[in-house]
Amino acid sequence: MANPLALLRGVDYVNVRHVLVVQTGTIETTLGVAAKLRADFPNARIDGVVRDDDAEKVGPDAFAHVTAVRWEDRLGILRTLRAQRYDAIALVLSTVGSRASRALPYLLRTSNFLLFNEHLDYFPLKWSRLPSLAQHLSGQASVGALVRWGLERVVVTPLATLFLVLTTARIELRARLRRRRRRAFAAPAARARRSAHPRPPG
Repeated sequence: MANPLALLRGVDYVNVRHVLVVQTGTIETTLGVAAKLRADFPNARIDGVVRDDDAEKVGPDAFAHVTAVRWEDRLGILRTLRAQRYDAIALVLSTVGSRASRALPYLLRTSNFLLFNEHLDYFPLKWSRLPSLAQHLSGQASVGALVRWGLERVVVTPLATLFLVLTTARIELRARLRRRRRRAFAAPAARARRSAHPRPPG
C-alpha cells in the first residue's frame, strides 16, 4: 500500500527521479500528464500504465516504459508494479473507467501522489485534499463517502461475491440431483416396459 505519511509531509520535488503515470482518465489527458511531468522533472524517469484498448495510441517517446493493462491480467500486473517503489505516482482526477482502475494507484508503493485535473494543473495529495480523492474514487466529495467506499471494497464486495458463488453452486448441485433422480426413475420404467412387451422369438 502507499505510505500513509504521504498525506502529511511535503513533496521533495528536487529528488523526484522515478514517476509512474497511471491512466485514470482519457488516454489524451494521460499523455498530456506525461508531457507535463517530463517538462517539470527533466531528469526523472516517467513510466506509464494504460488500458490495453488505448495502448496503440501511446507514442514511442511518451514513456520510458509502458504497461498495458487488461482486466484479466490486473492482479499479475499489480504484483509486478508493487515490486517497484516510485518517488511519485501521477493520476487524473476523473470518473472515466472503472472504480477498480481508479483505485490501482493507491495500492502501489510510493510516498507521493500528484493529482491532475483535465487542464493538467496538479497538486500533491494531502489530508486537506481528501474530499478530492473521495470524489475521484466514490463520486462524492466527502470523507464519509471515501470511508464507505473503502468498507464496500473490503467487506461488502467480497461477501457479495461469496454469496453469488454459493448460490450458483447450490443451483448447480440441485440441477445435478434432479438429473440423477430422473435417470434413477427412468431405468426401472424402461425395464418394466420391456417386460410388458417382450420381443417375439426370432
